[in-house]
Amino acid sequence: MAKYQSRLDKRSKKNSNKILNIMIAVVLLLIVVVGATIVMGGGDEKASSNVADTETKGSSDKDAEKEDKSVSLDEDKKSEEKDNEDKKEEEKKSDEEKQKNKASDEEDTVALEGEDQSELKVEDSDEPNVKKTMVHPDWKPVGTEQTGEHVSVYDEGTVDWQEKIKATSYATGIPEENMTVWWMEGNGGPQKSMATVTAKDTKTPYRVYLQWVEGKGWQPTKVQELVENDKD
Repeated sequence: MAKYQSRLDKRSKKNSNKILNIMIAVVLLLIVVVGATIVMGGGDEKASSNVADTETKGSSDKDAEKEDKSVSLDEDKKSEEKDNEDKKEEEKKSDEEKQKNKASDEEDTVALEGEDQSELKVEDSDEPNVKKTMVHPDWKPVGTEQTGEHVSVYDEGTVDWQEKIKATSYATGIPEENMTVWWMEGNGGPQKSMATVTAKDTKTPYRVYLQWVEGKGWQPTKVQELVENDKD
């Protein structure tokens, strides 16, 4: 009987060891599975992070590219606007220059404010250096400050000289400040003078014939537009 009991104890002990070994194996298997799950999860997270970083970098590159294109377009637009402004400025200067030339041409035209221009007689000339001759019947003496017997004077700055210049400006329409006097001389008598002048801007040369009218001053009698300035 004792011998039989001993056998049972040995068999029970052997079964207990087997169960214990199985449980240990199960625990180790669980540890392995959990560890593998953690490792695999970390790898996925890292891969996801890499993908996110790549997408972020790609998006940043695209944004930078868009920004570069935007900057380039802005620069092109500014350059185009500047070119347009420069073009408009050049056109404005050109128009101003045309207006200035037009005003100068009108200024140099032999004319008197308030006089009927239809009365101005313009004739072509056969003289080699004369382009045309102009006479206006309404030209009048310009007035004088001189009294007593008149003596024609050709000294620059004298009263008689200044009145000659005034009459020349009156006949040509060229303001005195814009007129260059190249020559002032007698013209066949003590009371006759002749001036050669040009406008400073247009350089068109004129010869003006003057006649002294007693008590009234110098009166233009004829103006010739010359082909070239023969007193230069």
